[in-house]
Amino acid sequence: MVRREKPPLFFCDGGFTLLEMLVVLAIFGLITAIAIPAWVILLPTYSLNSASRQIQSELSRIKMQAIAENVTFRLAFSDAGNYYTIQRIGATTTQQGVKPLPNGIDIRNAITLGFTSRGTASPGTGTVKLCNSKGAGTNIVLSSTGRVRICRTNVCDAAC
Repeated sequence: MVRREKPPLFFCDGGFTLLEMLVVLAIFGLITAIAIPAWVILLPTYSLNSASRQIQSELSRIKMQAIAENVTFRLAFSDAGNYYTIQRIGATTTQQGVKPLPNGIDIRNAITLGFTSRGTASPGTGTVKLCNSKGAGTNIVLSSTGRVRICRTNVCDAAC
């Protein structure tokens, strides 16, 4: 029986041909060309949802902080830009920070929402209206008991 030796690694015929690689690249290019326009259409919706959840989360956080520190906290929304400030109302009012919203999100009503040291809304109920570049809207609603909820609307200035 004759023994055959394996050829060295650099003499193997395995691998992909140039034509196979070009076909795979063409398929990837086609998939990318289809996916990018869909992503551009969905991006404003994702930004609006992200901004809504950010504000809802921030309101819940300052509610817990107001109870823990036994002082009033509030969020003051900017009329001129897409940001809000966190304020601690104790013996003096101190600004805790400025938080921006995602690009393309507008605040339609600049109001101040806050919580007392007992976790109830101060100065009562309120609604923040956010709009994206496609005209869709979201309302973040604060009830007098301190409950925060998100209400999505198809039209920017629609009420819930």
